[in-house]
Amino acid sequence: MKKRCDVDPKETWAIEDLYASDEAFYADIEKLAGMASDFKEKYAKLETSEDVYNSLEAYSDIISLTDGLGTFSGISKETDATDDAMAKRDAKFGSEAAKIFANLSFYESALVKVDSKILDEVIKNHPGYAYYLQRVKDKAKYLLDEKTEAALAALAPTFDAPYTNYNDMRYGDMKFENINHNGKEVVLNHNTFEEFLEGETDTELRRKAFADYHKVLGAYQNADASVYNNLIQNEKIMADLRGYDSVFHYLLARQDVDFDIYENHIDIIMEKLAPIMRKYATIIRNHYGLDEMTYADLKLSIDPDYEPQVSIEEARDYIVDGLSPLGENYIGYMKQAFADRWIDYSQNIGKRTGAFCSSPYPSHPFIMTTYNHSMSQVMTLAHELGHAGQGILSNANQNALSCDMSMYFVEAPSTANEITMERYLLKKAKDDREKLWVLSTMIGKTYYHNFVTHYLEAAFQREVYRRVEKGESLSAADFNQIFKEKLEKFWGDAVILNEGAELTWMRQPHYYMGLYSFTYQAGLTIGTAISEKIVHGTEEDRKQWLEVLKLGGSMGPIDLAKAAGVDMTSTKPIEDAIAFIGQIVDQIDELLKKLNMYK
Repeated sequence: MKKRCDVDPKETWAIEDLYASDEAFYADIEKLAGMASDFKEKYAKLETSEDVYNSLEAYSDIISLTDGLGTFSGISKETDATDDAMAKRDAKFGSEAAKIFANLSFYESALVKVDSKILDEVIKNHPGYAYYLQRVKDKAKYLLDEKTEAALAALAPTFDAPYTNYNDMRYGDMKFENINHNGKEVVLNHNTFEEFLEGETDTELRRKAFADYHKVLGAYQNADASVYNNLIQNEKIMADLRGYDSVFHYLLARQDVDFDIYENHIDIIMEKLAPIMRKYATIIRNHYGLDEMTYADLKLSIDPDYEPQVSIEEARDYIVDGLSPLGENYIGYMKQAFADRWIDYSQNIGKRTGAFCSSPYPSHPFIMTTYNHSMSQVMTLAHELGHAGQGILSNANQNALSCDMSMYFVEAPSTANEITMERYLLKKAKDDREKLWVLSTMIGKTYYHNFVTHYLEAAFQREVYRRVEKGESLSAADFNQIFKEKLEKFWGDAVILNEGAELTWMRQPHYYMGLYSFTYQAGLTIGTAISEKIVHGTEEDRKQWLEVLKLGGSMGPIDLAKAAGVDMTSTKPIEDAIAFIGQIVDQIDELLKKLNMYK
């Protein structure tokens, strides 16, 4: 793999669109500090509806600038964890932002002290701030005194440190030895394992890679557990300090989601989805004629030899065509993403695994991926471009305080795009083998990743927090035991757990982002329903969806889902999505039999 400095610029994003130099970046940090100082002086007291509105406008400007600064410093280091300069720049921003927002911590307390009639007047006259003000009201009883809030804001870098520690350990410290297989040296690292070796059809190499990869993880498990335990204990302390019923209620308040909905999501998936995925695991075993079905075999594709190699230009053309039902304006954003270097494709040393999209308020979106030229990567790009499209539409139609959707809803626009692309490829399929490949991609990539991988994370995380609620401090052995128990319950007798499977909890950063993992099921459930409307619905259905994307964070996630025509207060949408998964698995089984592809 290349060093970052040796990568072709065409494979990197135009991060300079945010800041062309460090000098400009640091100048804006100074500007932000000045804006915050002026804000505190001007809006320490809010006495009229005009005061409140003007303060909201000014605070929105502060949040907008902060968003751009934080995005620049944060996403830059994700492309190369070995670059100390990027890490130091991000740390510098974090410490400066903590001071600035400690200075601004008075504001929410000041808002909740305003007469409710005045706030109601602002909401009536300026509905763009309605949801933000309602959220402030809802948080009122959990706010502490002004000095304590200022102290907590100043300590923000300390509270955020576990995520940085995790990334430093994973991408900076972990070192892997290459594998000698049949006289050839095979490179082993995070990217090669997760992008290639985990799905390698050579069983000996695949299982060897799994064992060697997890052996390295195991060497860091105690350090990782210490970092993670520090995070969850801090969250429990914060929940108690603020007076929440539990750490669950504290974390779910960020998403504006009820505890019962959270519980029902996790329970219904274990009950309904597990049997379907056990059948899928058996299909893989029978298709490959494996001696036994192990955890190291679950990422095998059904027909990897069929999967075409796709250039970046071809990926663009597929996406533009596949998402064309969403209209010319939306497709224009997709074209611009490719043409104007919004996307970072490279595979370089120190780059984090996976993919993400960041849509800073003052700029266009930025998408990070590690493009391996497989057709399945086209779906990954469509997914991240779904986030980008939503970010563009939300930012253009909402203020900076109301543009970010709840974490609970945010995966809906991305998964709707991903599934729409897969339906498009299924419709274009020339024969049964191509249909088989598309269907297996839908299960093996889209639904496995979002409904299985992230579900198991969510089930694990729920048990972790249940123990924290009981006052327990957890170790690596505890985390390993919990994750193994969830794997055993989900996969039953269909899958044998290799040594190292219990360490899977170490492979995802989502635990450092609140209750993020469980929201993937919500997003994919909504996305499945929306994709049906995009592909088979009316022009009005598609317009309705685009209007929902424009709403951003101007309403809660359950209301956003209802506006899109999906009632997430019921388990029916999730059950419908699971039934859809079951139908795909059945079709895969039937096509394998028809094509005589079982061994």
